[in-house]
Amino acid sequence: MGTPKDLNNPGVYAEALYQAAKMGEATALARWLADDPEADHGPFWKWYLHFAERLIDMVPEPERGFVVRDRRTSQPPRIGRNDACPCGSGKKFKQCHLGQENTVAWKLGSPTPVIRAMATARLIHECPPETLDQVPRDKASAMVLTEMAATYHGHGFLNDALELLSSVLAGDRDDPYLLWDYWIARNAEWLVEAGREKEGEQFLLDEYDHPRRVEQWQVAQKLAAFYIDLGDTENADTWVNTAMEGNAENPFNHYLKGMLLHHIESWDEAIAAYHRAEELMAGFRDDEKMYMNQLVTESLTRAENRQPLEDEEEGSVDGTPARDSTP
Repeated sequence: MGTPKDLNNPGVYAEALYQAAKMGEATALARWLADDPEADHGPFWKWYLHFAERLIDMVPEPERGFVVRDRRTSQPPRIGRNDACPCGSGKKFKQCHLGQENTVAWKLGSPTPVIRAMATARLIHECPPETLDQVPRDKASAMVLTEMAATYHGHGFLNDALELLSSVLAGDRDDPYLLWDYWIARNAEWLVEAGREKEGEQFLLDEYDHPRRVEQWQVAQKLAAFYIDLGDTENADTWVNTAMEGNAENPFNHYLKGMLLHHIESWDEAIAAYHRAEELMAGFRDDEKMYMNQLVTESLTRAENRQPLEDEEEGSVDGTPARDSTP
């Protein structure tokens, strides 16, 4: 017997929703929750089965636009003190396993937006394009549509990805949890990838003039990265400075400044900018810090060795971390 999954932990809750969608069968999911292949012989099987059934009822399904249905807080079945203990010992519950229910003392309330996003994104990224084609767009949230766009892109369906993402960005942008600056950057990047550089440039300039759900300096950051990638140092310098004026404490801005100086082989100034980016990373989350450290360390090492920037670096240089299946 292992350690039961803690559904009070948001990450575990999201994983449970994902497992519920993949398994679709309460008995197998209950055993997964219990971390015990023989849990159905244990005293708390009713609890595990109860929560498994509730999770399966909530899974985000493609035909519903990957919407996770809300539920009220769901309590496990009651076992009376004088009822026979469900472990089969023949004793009354109060004389056997009463008081041990905290082993599975979960409260399965409605999943938070973060939990929904974590579970849903993982499912979407495992769907083939044919499945995504059937998702009703009018029922899907902006978060779902953007993750679908990323999945299309990952499968090489660039035009489908662009069409979907541009429709989301043209919409109301009323989701406060969505990383809009990330998707703005991806849209411009994919337009360049599609050979539509001028359209990508105009898109970013329009975003800067009429920012929605983003700060102007964030869009300036994307423009700086855009021009650095094109080798347009004059425009890149303008937008790096604009981004710095908007937020001089943002480490990505200093990283971009370092890249620009690196590109024109101002080695000492580039090294100083990279070091400043390192100093400003202290307040970042661990995952962001790890990604940023990798970017800065690689570029810093090349600058110290007087080596030019690589033609193509992994990830993004636009101030938004490379993204996996988590929103």
